[in-house]
Amino acid sequence: MTSTLKVDEIKKMLTDAGISFDEKMKRDDLLRLLDEANQNDATPPEETDQAEEPKKKYVVVHDFKDLKDGNTIYIKGDIYPRRADAVVEEDRIKELSSTKNNIGKVLIKEQD
Repeated sequence: MTSTLKVDEIKKMLTDAGISFDEKMKRDDLLRLLDEANQNDATPPEETDQAEEPKKKYVVVHDFKDLKDGNTIYIKGDIYPRRADAVVEEDRIKELSSTKNNIGKVLIKEQD
């Protein structure tokens, strides 16, 4: 089915699923995000029964290329991490939300 979807249809499906993406992403990358989201929907029941701590959300406050996430480019105002299902280590969050990174500037902050 996904092979017949148009870019606008894929973007709508991602938006409806609450998955953020870069408007400039190409069709194949959008499809990959959609496929990953669909795979995560098939989580075994024993994993969904556990009470999960709500994930903190972060917003980008300074443009940067994330060298530890496949060179993903983040622009001010983007959500970090781009993929809603991404697991980011606490140390990485601390690094990006402080000046102790390669750029020497605060790159993300927690969303209100």
